[in-house]
Amino acid sequence: MTSEEVTYANLKFMTLEKSQDQELQTTRAKDSPSPSSCWRLATVALGVFCLSSVAAAGVLAARFILVCHLLRERDENFTLQKAIMESLNQQLELLQAQNLNLTETVKQLATSRGRKCIPCPEKWLQYGENCYHFSKEWKTWQESKAKCSVLESRLLKIESKEELDFTRQSAQSYGSYSFWIGLFHNGTEGPWLWEDGSTFSPDLFQISRASSSSLLDCVRLQGANIDTAWCGQYSFYICEKVVDPAVVEQLGYSDRH
Repeated sequence: MTSEEVTYANLKFMTLEKSQDQELQTTRAKDSPSPSSCWRLATVALGVFCLSSVAAAGVLAARFILVCHLLRERDENFTLQKAIMESLNQQLELLQAQNLNLTETVKQLATSRGRKCIPCPEKWLQYGENCYHFSKEWKTWQESKAKCSVLESRLLKIESKEELDFTRQSAQSYGSYSFWIGLFHNGTEGPWLWEDGSTFSPDLFQISRASSSSLLDCVRLQGANIDTAWCGQYSFYICEKVVDPAVVEQLGYSDRH
């Protein structure tokens, strides 16, 4: 080989090697990222991280709200259950009290077997809802009023035709005895008043006045007659009071059979 050929071959090899070096550098330049690409990737990564953080925060906030709602419902249920328990306890106490009353009633009924209710005291007469006592002692009108008060009653106050008939018939069984009733004259010109202060109605009966004397200012019942007399005069008296169903009397053997 001539020297020229060698020189040409060397030049050709050097040219080829230089071309290969340039291609290798170009390839490396293409494969290595540029600074702008790195910032772009960092921005994208940061954005993804921020979105993930926001999503996580939203999930946590939703869970927190749900937990608060559940806690509030639990508190409301607890308050409602507490109110229900208090109401049930009150009802239980009421039922226990009623049961105690019923138990006492049953005991009283058990111990009162063989008894009957007597609405009026002994030796008192009953008519309707009232009890009547025809005394066997003589007293003035004021004394009679006081005696009736001691017996937790009042002097007779006639309030109906039926009551008038009853008291007249009962008084007739005592013959000619006269009985003070709770009617008096409030002064010579005043109206006739009952013991409780109510005004007498002449529609019930007429009062026979034995005299025009101002001393005749109280009323008494004698058989079928109703007349006036001096309040300081002595007569029997009639007491009246409402029946008392709580009074009981032991029955005899004949009453139970």
